[in-house]
Amino acid sequence: MRYTIIAFLLLSVGSIAQTDSISYFDNHTNDIRTITYSPDAKFIVSAGWDETIVIQRNDSASEVAQVLMDYRGAVNSIAFSRDGTYMIAGGQDGELKKYAFYSDYFEVAYLDTTLSINNAAISKVLYGPGMRSVYSADKRGKFMAYDLAKDKATPINTSAGVTAAAISMDQMSIFLASEGSSIISQYDIFGKVKKTFTGHTNDITDLITTVDRSYLISSSKDKTIRIWNIATGKEEIKFEDHTWAITDIDMDPFGTYLVSGGLDGLVHLYDLKTRKLIRTQEFSGYKVNAVAISPDYTSIVAAAQKTGVSNPAGFFKIQTYIPARKIILPPPYTVQKKKETKKPTKNSTTVTGSTPTKSPVKQTTPAAKTNSKVIQKTEQVEIRIEDKQ
Repeated sequence: MRYTIIAFLLLSVGSIAQTDSISYFDNHTNDIRTITYSPDAKFIVSAGWDETIVIQRNDSASEVAQVLMDYRGAVNSIAFSRDGTYMIAGGQDGELKKYAFYSDYFEVAYLDTTLSINNAAISKVLYGPGMRSVYSADKRGKFMAYDLAKDKATPINTSAGVTAAAISMDQMSIFLASEGSSIISQYDIFGKVKKTFTGHTNDITDLITTVDRSYLISSSKDKTIRIWNIATGKEEIKFEDHTWAITDIDMDPFGTYLVSGGLDGLVHLYDLKTRKLIRTQEFSGYKVNAVAISPDYTSIVAAAQKTGVSNPAGFFKIQTYIPARKIILPPPYTVQKKKETKKPTKNSTTVTGSTPTKSPVKQTTPAAKTNSKVIQKTEQVEIRIEDKQ
């Protein structure tokens, strides 16, 4: 069954445009590079070429809670600890930054520490499932595993800049793909190559491992998504539903659904149990740079940029109409270290809302940079929704 909706959207920085099931938010002034949900699904966090991280409430109000401005270049990747108490981010300035995230009682995040473990632009960051380790990959081919308790970094060097990376749930295997290569390599924790996965015909754009440690999922500029059996190294299924390069994929924490986005303006939702495409949405005239599915299944976000236009930039929020799944987070994990955490960064600013009385952080507003410029224009966007039975 196919439905076609013509939506007239009023776009402005920080504005909301809405249809029955789709909303658009343009909180950035340049392309969004990465987007995700907080593990409790209370916030949507996006970052990109405007050198900011925007934290937005994922509720009916959809207010921007905070803008982090700690960067000297594009922010390429963000990731949360499974308990939702910490967030890491990395980008063009080559620094891996770790934030404390007080989502339980308000939207306060502050810079906990900066890990100067990369000399080149960071392309990908990962938070280890055990919450003791964080990982970063850079554009010169260095992958770093950082033990937060020991303050120790262990490198793995590849032949070219890393474009995609994933960690197995037991943290015993690392999967990396490099620029200019269609091959995925599996490393052990000592940096030795255990296996390679071959089949793609163009650069790999993203990698995900399943919760049961049995499968690796990859996306590529060759317009395909492939599911690999990790034990055998063999491809088990290939999705060929995109018509242009796939930019990003995401999987919910339970491993039930997979979402993908591409330069063709398509967003696909797959059921990983049946391994079938169950929904497609097309944003005509847009390219999709990044996607994420909420931990409770209820919505998808797709960072989308109008073709040929760089300002403003935003994302679509799409209701899935899948019954919500209850989110149960693990107990907060505390890293035992001798050093005290740093005080809040001076480059963090609360845009809307008020600071909670029990917040340990004093908010300050940076003088050098502001997102106060408002750009308004009316756009006609064709949105096609396909429900595939």
